[in-house]
Amino acid sequence: MSGYWRELLGAVFGIVVGIAATTAIVELLWMRQRGTLTRPRVREMAMSLSVVPPNLVFSFASAGIWTLLFTTAHALAPVQLPVNAATVVLAMIAVDFSYYWEHRCAHRVPVLWRLYHAVHHSSPDYTVATAYRVSFVNQLFSPAFYLPWMLLGLHPLLVVALQLIAFHYQAWLHTEAIPRLGWLDRWFNTPAAHRVHHSTAAEHADRNLGAVTLVWDRLFGTFAPPVDDIVYGIAGRAPPRGMLAVYIDPMRKPTDAA
Repeated sequence: MSGYWRELLGAVFGIVVGIAATTAIVELLWMRQRGTLTRPRVREMAMSLSVVPPNLVFSFASAGIWTLLFTTAHALAPVQLPVNAATVVLAMIAVDFSYYWEHRCAHRVPVLWRLYHAVHHSSPDYTVATAYRVSFVNQLFSPAFYLPWMLLGLHPLLVVALQLIAFHYQAWLHTEAIPRLGWLDRWFNTPAAHRVHHSTAAEHADRNLGAVTLVWDRLFGTFAPPVDDIVYGIAGRAPPRGMLAVYIDPMRKPTDAA
């Protein structure tokens, strides 16, 4: 990959992270102005952010394995595609597609839901901190959904960079401070669209699973329009009461839940 594309992808990544940080600051000011920055909410945000350190450690620890797998797959590809405007667009579509199916499997496959994805949905609150409530176990499974694109010739660094951008794009979606955005809510993953995804209502289960767009949700029948007065969390489960419980509670059977 040329220096130009490395710098461009790095700049886009920086912009996305900057938007996440700005959203977090605006959200804190918004909650403070409304008087909703309460002690229980701060505690819940801290619980969500407590999963970040182990996630980072495990991500770095597993990076070598996934790098080997990705580069080996790319080397085995019958054609190694150059990195240019066309393949960047192709990779964006590919990453959005893989994110959708990884996310759908994490919801629909019980073992994946219990092992790692339920952690993300276990909060009864909905803030930017919730976006980073991601189990370290996620790193064992989710990269595999992007591996086929290297076998088809896409550059590993391009795919990984776009995957990271898609992940940090999620940060600004996890807030109630941003209202509905009109037609964008029906075609792109926006805060209003993603709030539905975290709803405990039965009709909202496994809806709006896309990364940046909602195109795949519309194609595969998992789209739901924004609504108001959402209750967040996992239906039928009490929220975890401690940092270890964030990991342990989802692995217990519902009948064992406190």
